[in-house]
Amino acid sequence: MKKLCMLFAFLMTVATVILLSSCSTAMDGVSERRSGYYAASDNDFNVVAVSGVREIDYVRDGIAGELTPYTLITLSNIDESAFDVDAVISYEAVVADGDNEKRFGGTLITHPFAASYSAEFPFETTCASFKVSVIIGGTRREYLLSSMTEGIIPFDRAIAAAKGEIKNGDGEIRARVIKNPVGDGVCWHVEFITADSSRGVLLDPITAKVLAKKEG
Repeated sequence: MKKLCMLFAFLMTVATVILLSSCSTAMDGVSERRSGYYAASDNDFNVVAVSGVREIDYVRDGIAGELTPYTLITLSNIDESAFDVDAVISYEAVVADGDNEKRFGGTLITHPFAASYSAEFPFETTCASFKVSVIIGGTRREYLLSSMTEGIIPFDRAIAAAKGEIKNGDGEIRARVIKNPVGDGVCWHVEFITADSSRGVLLDPITAKVLAKKEG
């Protein structure tokens, strides 16, 4: 029995080392992994949230740095002519953290050129949906943001597919779920960045088929 217990402990240790090693390999050279994309809307506003991890010093220098979790919320008017650069908008977000909830809040930053408002909090959101309230001129609007990434391929498969398409796929890697600029829904955007160049590819989020590619 003692030998069996020792063997079991040994096997579990080996399995743990292999698992940790594989996780480390998947993130090698990655300066951003954005796996979350959420959306909601009403008659007046679109609300989008993206989430994942990215380097603390977010610089396009070809070197992947230490990573930190984030969720970025963006609010935009459906009617762009209704955008008010002087609007003061606050927000509250309630996200699941295992069996508990986390609450974040603050003031949205106005981006006049993008005609939008945004805020960021230091947490990676992985739940299927979460609540965001925005307060505009004393009026509270409630949104239930739903994930748009159900069933998509994982980031490591997206990176592997991109490496098969891009020559000299070196430097830091940014793998991000983004709104599909050439179709509906979302897609993977995988970019390889060096100190003096960038190469990237848009991939179908289900099949990994190439939608667009930029080299050089």
